[in-house]
Amino acid sequence: MKIVTICLLLLISRAADAAAISIGRVEVEVPDPPGYAAVTPEMEALYKLQRQFVAPSNVEFVAYIAEIDIPAALRGQIPELDRRFSVQTAASLVDASVSKADFAEFKNIIKTNHEEILARTKAAVDEAMGKINANITEEYDVDLALSVAQHAPLPVHAETERSLAYSSYVKYDMKDETGNSVPFVALVSATYIHVRGRILFLYSIAGEADISWSRNISRQWAAAIIKANPSDFQTMVREYLPTTIASIEWDSVGAKAIAGAIFALLIGLIIWLVRRGITG
Repeated sequence: MKIVTICLLLLISRAADAAAISIGRVEVEVPDPPGYAAVTPEMEALYKLQRQFVAPSNVEFVAYIAEIDIPAALRGQIPELDRRFSVQTAASLVDASVSKADFAEFKNIIKTNHEEILARTKAAVDEAMGKINANITEEYDVDLALSVAQHAPLPVHAETERSLAYSSYVKYDMKDETGNSVPFVALVSATYIHVRGRILFLYSIAGEADISWSRNISRQWAAAIIKANPSDFQTMVREYLPTTIASIEWDSVGAKAIAGAIFALLIGLIIWLVRRGITG
């Protein structure tokens, strides 16, 4: 029993440090959000489940759950996941060196064209919802008619030269086994950061009433990641040079960033459904 406990503590301590991720050929250090640890392959059930809720246009590098939930996840259980974090980027940006001017353009598009960009994500989200509904019907023999009823982005609440952050409420609509409407509202604080010539999408996912917590911890986390990844000389030169990424449409990148947040919320919704017996 003592050996099992020691092994468990060692796994927790490894997960509760920092993640080293590779974005193209660039190594980026991602300190854990305070009180959270990375999901690892040893947490097999959760690790596989979370992979299903990443936007097809994006790449997820690491996801985080509360440290207190790590032992259950290592035993193959799925925690509630009321609060979690995800680090992603658009697949089209993995090998792209992004200048300061590029990132400034990206931020400006997010701030000024958010509603238009949001509309561009609708088709992809509707398609994903259709697949999720079909999978749930096959597995649980119930038609939830799951859909995004409303996506309400709030104004930008934090911005620096290397970051931009805002929160969104997403309301889902579905039907239970008796056909009654079952609403579900979740919150995501999205922070986009520019480190070592790359753009990362940081998602802080929480409950409807957790906006202050989500914003505060996201601000700390983003600052820690930026501090942990100062640009070396070569990166600094690339960041200041005029852009060479003529083929990238920043409106499209913005749509992928927004879609990533909506998809990331879905894992919490599915667990919420299972916990309440709606899917089984």
